[in-house]
Amino acid sequence: MLPAQREVQRAEEVLRTIDTVAATSVGCRGTLLATNGLCVEVTMKDGARLTFDHVGFDAFGSTAVNVFVSEAAGLVPRIASCEGGVTSPNFHRVSALGHHFQPTLIDVKDAVFRYREVLEEVQFWPECPQYWETQDKRGANVRYCARKKTAVDEPPRPACP
Repeated sequence: MLPAQREVQRAEEVLRTIDTVAATSVGCRGTLLATNGLCVEVTMKDGARLTFDHVGFDAFGSTAVNVFVSEAAGLVPRIASCEGGVTSPNFHRVSALGHHFQPTLIDVKDAVFRYREVLEEVQFWPECPQYWETQDKRGANVRYCARKKTAVDEPPRPACP
């Protein structure tokens, strides 16, 4: 089995252990590599859908660092920073927005298990191009908002040194 196939199999196996998950679809833009580049769409038994990016070996377990949410409840959450430009937010416990969850999110499995909290968080965000601004643990400013799936508005990047 190829390494990319092992990553897909591992992600599917971990997410299948959650009893509220109805279906998962693993892939990303037609290419599968053995990296953190997988995208996973999760459909819950109540019909809710979430899509995660950067899923792979850094997305599961006690050493996870990735909980990137690229779509939740038809909304596309966005975060703008000086370092990373504009991208999907990482809700992992050490990321800039990890403190929004109490207790903090450990990994993608935890985020799927607590999907209602993730949906509530994203739905609470202002609609792009309006935004909220906060600082990460290093003192760097980030701006964040959510947009409809068909919209193209993004939060402006914060003032960068």
